[in-house]
Amino acid sequence: MANSGTELAPAERGTRGFISAGAGIGLLGLNALISIPVVGWVIGGGLALLGVLGLGGGTKTDRTYGTVALVAGAATILAQLHVGPLHFALGVGGIGLLAYGAFNLIKFFRGLRDKS
Repeated sequence: MANSGTELAPAERGTRGFISAGAGIGLLGLNALISIPVVGWVIGGGLALLGVLGLGGGTKTDRTYGTVALVAGAATILAQLHVGPLHFALGVGGIGLLAYGAFNLIKFFRGLRDKS
């Protein structure tokens, strides 16, 4: 829960930091793996399937993560078809998520230090 309109609660900031950093690392790893033709198709199809299943989830968080997985799966499949600069976009997205996660984790740990 947020304290105010713009400031996140410490636990929420830590959670966002860990999830974003993990997703960034995962996206960078995915970007490296899709260069292998068969592996790219399998990973893209699996992500798309997980995304469709997530869209049917009961909570808003399930639907959000389902949408992200579906988009990542579709981007992976399209990258196999060499449609546009998707390898570049996946790399930039991974770096962006990693930076966002690092920012939130730094703020989280500073908050913990300030409380002690």
